[in-house]
Parts: sequence; C-alpha cells; structure tokens
Amino acid sequence: MSSSSSKMTLFYMLTNSFELWPDAYECSENTKYPETRWPRFGIYLISSGSILIVLYSLCFIAIFKVKKLSPAYQLMLILSVFDITSLSVGSVITGFLTYHGIFFCQYPRFFYISGCIAMFTWLTNCVTCIILAIERCAEVNPRFFLYFLFERRVFKLVLLFISVYGINSLMFSKPVIFSPEYSTFVFDPMIGKDPTLYTNSWLTVNNLMIAVSSTTLYFYLCYYLIFKFGYSTSMWLYKSKRQVFISDFFGIFRKFTKFQIVMQGVIMCLFHSAAACVYEYMAYFSSPLYLIVTGQTLWQLASGCLSVVYLTLNRTIKNSVVKMVIPKAIRKKFGLHIGVEELLEIERAADNGGVSSLNAAGFIVKFDNFV
Repeated sequence: MSSSSSKMTLFYMLTNSFELWPDAYECSENTKYPETRWPRFGIYLISSGSILIVLYSLCFIAIFKVKKLSPAYQLMLILSVFDITSLSVGSVITGFLTYHGIFFCQYPRFFYISGCIAMFTWLTNCVTCIILAIERCAEVNPRFFLYFLFERRVFKLVLLFISVYGINSLMFSKPVIFSPEYSTFVFDPMIGKDPTLYTNSWLTVNNLMIAVSSTTLYFYLCYYLIFKFGYSTSMWLYKSKRQVFISDFFGIFRKFTKFQIVMQGVIMCLFHSAAACVYEYMAYFSSPLYLIVTGQTLWQLASGCLSVVYLTLNRTIKNSVVKMVIPKAIRKKFGLHIGVEELLEIERAADNGGVSSLNAAGFIVKFDNFV
C-alpha cells in the first residue's frame, strides 16, 4: 500500500485524532456545494430499505434460532449481519442524504465513516457469498473438490479468514463517498482534488472475483441439479428423504424442489454480479444517469434479495418467521400449522375422527412430510 493510500484509510483516521487526511478530504472555501436533491428517490430508498431490514431481521432471528448450525446456516447468519448493515447505510442513510441533498463538506467525518462501512460490508459480503456458493456445491456433490473446506476443523479457519478479510477491508481500504449529485457512492468526493487519488484496486479485484466466481459456481450448481442429481437433501431446504406424497405427484414435487434450489442460486448470483459489473463500469467510464441509479438500486437489491428468497423459497426460515409474527390461534384458524407440536395435534385430531388439515395442493398434511 502506498503512502497516500494508507493515509486515506480508517486506520489512519483513528490513529490521528479522527482527522481526515487533508490532501484528499479537506474542503476549501471555494468548494461549490451542489444543490441537487432527489426527494422521490430518497423516499423510495428509505421506505424500501426499511421494509427489507424488517424482513431480513426476522430471517436473522429465524436462522439464529437453529440449534445446530451447519456451515451453510453459519454463513447465512454472517451474511445477514452484513446485509442488514449494508441496507442501513446503502438504503436508509443514503435515502436521507438523497432526500435532503447533503454534501460531503457539510459532514465530512460522517460521510467518510459511512463510506468505510459501505465498503466493508460489500467486500466481506462478496467473499462470504462466494464461500456459501462453494458450500452449496459441496453439499449437493460430496465429491466437489473444495468439499474439505467445510469439515469441522477446516471450517473454523474459513470463518477466521472471513473475519480477517473483513477487518482489513474496514481498516485498510479506501472508502466510497456518497455523492448527492448522483445519489450513489463514488470514490471521488468531488471537492477539487486529483481524482486518481481515490482509485481503489481492491474493489476492482473484488468485483471481478464476485462476478466470475459466483456465476461459475451457481452455473455448476444448477447444471449438477438439473442433469446429474435426481433429488437433493440439502440443509438449506426444509425437507426430508422421508417425505410422503401420492406417487403420481412425486415427480412434480421433485421438479419444484429443484426449481427452488436453482432459483435461490440464480437470484443471489444475479444481483451481486450485476451490481459488481455496473459499479466497475461506472468507475472507469462516463456513465449516464439512469445507469448510476440502476447501480445504486442493484446494490440495494443485492443486500436485501436474500430476505425475500428465504421467505419464499426456504421453508425452514419461512415457517419460523410465520410462527414469530402470527399468533398460534390465528394460524390454527386459517390452517397455517407450523412446527412439530402443531402437526402432532393435527395427527391426533385425525386419529380421533377429527377433520384433518389439507395443504394448498389438497393433500392431507402428514407429520413425516416435515421431519
């Protein structure tokens, strides 16, 4: 790291009485303050970001309540922390700054620290996403060449690597700075300094890595499930080998299970790769306004998409969230029977001549379906 780059890090700020390096971040008296305000986009970012944070927080609690965390769930738990933090900065705080058109020179330390947190969450999130993709490939194919990473002792080193990488990205990477003129995070605070000072090669390598590796890994996962594997017992789906369905409909269920797995991979890969590619283009080429807004929106969706994925395609998390937010009496009234104890009640009622509950497809819900 060059001398100038080291002076633009959070470590330098913390070890220099919270003073920013003046050669890169000092505002002169002649600095012109932009008067751009985006009230509608600001309201969108605040409202949509708040909704995603609430949904993701419920998913976080559901994942945290899993007693025996497999590597997949541990990675999902870590991702949820980074994503919720990223949504707080990239949606709520960004929306507030966008709505009011606040400029870097008005609150330089706040902008700087927010940029450090944004950079930290994105860099660490990308690495964790790649490791989760590897884990999912290893889970459906025990012969996958990186399967050893998720053995108990080795996986502790993987978690240590994520921690070290995260700390380094927070303390020793140049931050991004919010620009009210474009309503997004850029490197140059646009205060009249040399733009080449703010180039961040770390982010370039990271974005290329997430775009290439996540696409490759999830393509492999989808290919393996569709063409090589007949039926998955993945930990990140809520199901069992002992699921009992009417045989005529078992093929339909198996196809739907594959669809769930494939869609989780496609959605996760799509937004992260797209956001990385758009931001890399913006860093080196003059970009139209619509592309800049698209990049900001893709970053928000990359941070929040997993909450929607969990609540629609992951039955374990979805059922846990339903139990948290809907009282048992209401669930019983509308047939939303979740959990072992409630299913046992249905079984007893059926055995005693009561009316058994039907699922959405019209079949009797059996306990074995959810073991």
